[in-house]
Amino acid sequence: MIKKFLISVAYLLIISLIIGSIHYFLIRNIEVFIPIQNIYFFNFIMSLVGLGILYFIYDKFSDYVGYTFLGLGIIKMALSVSFLMPLIKSDFDNKIPDTLSFFFCYFVFLIIESVFLIKLLNKKE
Repeated sequence: MIKKFLISVAYLLIISLIIGSIHYFLIRNIEVFIPIQNIYFFNFIMSLVGLGILYFIYDKFSDYVGYTFLGLGIIKMALSVSFLMPLIKSDFDNKIPDTLSFFFCYFVFLIIESVFLIKLLNKKE
């Protein structure tokens, strides 16, 4: 199971570096409050921890993987709001690029996690 987790982490890292680099070059001339690297690092760490927990739960209590994914989703949403709170409270003029960048990244990582979860659950059958 550790080997599968490490392979998933490698894919997660490669995909995040590729998409993050493209995203960075697309918005490099736009003034943002939160640097794009911080957004990707935050989402990468959340996905890394989430995948680790999912693989652990799958290994020990495979019937509860779906519930774990849903619970982690709620926790990640709460952490995302706390991550964005400085932007929300700031007097920064244009918050739209930061908000769109964050949620684009959030959903990319959510899709990646969902794909890994589906692959994991399909191997159970």
